[in-house]
Amino acid sequence: MLGFRKRKQIETGNKEEGRQLTLVIDDAMGIPKEDEYVFRYHAKRLPPLLDNQLSIELLNVESIGHDLSIVALFRNTLPSSFEINELPVLLLDANNVPIGRKVLGRSELPSFEAWTSKPVYLDFFLDEMFGEVESYDSLRLVFQMNPIDPLQPVSPGEETKFSTRAWQQLMRTNISTPPVGENEFNLMLVSVEKEETDVTATILLRNGYDRHLNVEKLPLELVSGEDVVGFTMIRLEESVYGKHAYPVSVTFEEIDGDGPFTVRIKQ
Repeated sequence: MLGFRKRKQIETGNKEEGRQLTLVIDDAMGIPKEDEYVFRYHAKRLPPLLDNQLSIELLNVESIGHDLSIVALFRNTLPSSFEINELPVLLLDANNVPIGRKVLGRSELPSFEAWTSKPVYLDFFLDEMFGEVESYDSLRLVFQMNPIDPLQPVSPGEETKFSTRAWQQLMRTNISTPPVGENEFNLMLVSVEKEETDVTATILLRNGYDRHLNVEKLPLELVSGEDVVGFTMIRLEESVYGKHAYPVSVTFEEIDGDGPFTVRIKQ
């Protein structure tokens, strides 16, 4: 839990531009004295920040079933106290590929005092992960600064249409793609999987309007080169939310050829 109330201040010895960050530990977290020494050790050895920076440093990762339990440090060199209402955090692998995303809300975030370091405990749950962890030692945490189209939730029945690989690719694509243009609606092809004579495409329907769009039927073509090799009509369970991306898995049946394929809306 992220609830910082009563605080201890411990000088870390890590000076940033002549000033010293203060390690702040919440008594209510019940951190044992030996763990305080561990936090102090890490706070000293981390590289210095520039002025007016906020960072999150991953210290330890443990696997608990399908979830990850993470210990990290918030650090900042801002000149005054501040609060943040929402903070998206990405978990990166050794190749800087996102494999997890967690959005911290106001109730989960502490109030930040100037020039402090604070321990934080994060749980990345299965539905917040979209990649395999090959090595815990190489994982990093970063703040997600680029804006994205939020992914619209779909029903459990709709989600089961996606393979694990396709869903993970969809999540990675969505967080790394700039939002659709203002007052635009488009289709983005995420991935294509071919099994025997069927081709399954994972797509995002992206709504750049402020209002919901009611898309009861959408005719789609499967294209290989310059040839249309497949057609299907999809029906959405609900409207596409304004400023959101709607995930869709669609299957084209009895397709000849091995691609490469793309998908487009039939005009």
